Amino acid sequence: MPELPEVETIKRSLEKKIINKTINDIEILSPKNFIGNKKEVIGLKINSIQRYGKVLVFKLANPQTRQSSTNKYLNFHFKLSGQLLYADYINNAIYKNKIPFTKGNKMPANTTRVIIKFSDNSGLFFNDLRKFGWIKISQKPLVPKGIDVLSKKFTVNCLTEITKKSKKPIKLLLMDQEKLTGIGNIYANDSLFLAKIHPQRLSNSLTKKEIKNLYQSIIKEIKKGIKDKGSSGADEAFILPDGSKGTHQRNFLVYQQEKKPCPRCQTPIKRIKQNNRSSFFCPKCQNK
Repeated sequence: MPELPEVETIKRSLEKKIINKTINDIEILSPKNFIGNKKEVIGLKINSIQRYGKVLVFKLANPQTRQSSTNKYLNFHFKLSGQLLYADYINNAIYKNKIPFTKGNKMPANTTRVIIKFSDNSGLFFNDLRKFGWIKISQKPLVPKGIDVLSKKFTVNCLTEITKKSKKPIKLLLMDQEKLTGIGNIYANDSLFLAKIHPQRLSNSLTKKEIKNLYQSIIKEIKKGIKDKGSSGADEAFILPDGSKGTHQRNFLVYQQEKKPCPRCQTPIKRIKQNNRSSFFCPKCQNK
């Protein structure tokens, strides 16, 4: 599942490609993945791109009046397997025969659900193998309830307040998008390892020092993931809009490292299940 670093990487990549481009048409191949009337946004231009947690948002504007106050937004949530790929040219006569996009990869793919076409014949392919992702038209950005961990609101005091009010295991709290938004399984596991906190520790049992260490570890791991342009696993569920891969998977600390030696003490990494998700930790460095 794309997490904050992956979505931020998509945002930064697309900002170089589609700002000020006008939406000429939207082809909806899977109605389940597109919510709203496409006619409301056809003819509008991409004014800016924002990210709120794991949600990517296109702010739209009227290209004639140059007004950004159209109150129209395209919101993207990638869920488990969503992708957003950019192509310089998707003229109708060509894309129906599939465009060579990257080596061995042609668009539209069998997993393509929505195609957004711009007036200069470039466009975006929204792919989603499992069909859980979505594009929604709205009158305001669909901002998640939780606090974005790269926002100014996310502070040590903020994390302290959230942890002290919860009896959840800390790993599950970090992934609760109602409380904090942007952290998924990858960055929760590695942040806890960096802070030397066991994933099953009850949140309200953490000390002030542990909370401060955890805060710093979250920021460090999230920023490292962005620097590495996200994590592309063997299934390539996450790839950049140009079809290239992120490299953060080479820098996992404990995530998906079961039985491998701990980077600190060489103790074999263990894996347990929490709410049907795998948690990885060092039984020595992250002792309860």
